[in-house]
Amino acid sequence: MINYNEEEPHYLLDSNIVSEIIKHDADFNVIKQIAAHNSDCAICTTVWQELLFGLYRLPDGINKKYLESFIKDDVYESFKIKNFSEKAAEIQAQLRAKLEKIGRPSQKEDSMIAAIALANHMVLVTRNTKHFAAIQEVSDLQVENWFEELAPA
Repeated sequence: MINYNEEEPHYLLDSNIVSEIIKHDADFNVIKQIAAHNSDCAICTTVWQELLFGLYRLPDGINKKYLESFIKDDVYESFKIKNFSEKAAEIQAQLRAKLEKIGRPSQKEDSMIAAIALANHMVLVTRNTKHFAAIQEVSDLQVENWFEELAPA
């Protein structure tokens, strides 16, 4: 079970959760969960890179400027950013080796995100739960999909 530290965030948000915030027709459940758990949420360096990569791929214009402001101001100021630490690197190496042994390799970025969540005792929040299913088979990774209605705690 996850061992929570009251001073640290409990939820590690994947890029598909963070990017939902900016959408005009954002999913109600995602917005509701982020509002309810805002101070308990963080992103990791891998997600930060994914968000910036998506931004830098856009053509110059109003939408890019708006998105850049959102990412660099709102996201950066709203969420702590968890680094890919030595502990996370060791966890990722173990995960990748275990997954390779069972014939279920994972994308490098997904295993990095999962390792950061595990290293920091966090619940990973993602829409892409299938991407992390094999990792869950070989670890204690906890995953939630805030696009689905969650039962009250």
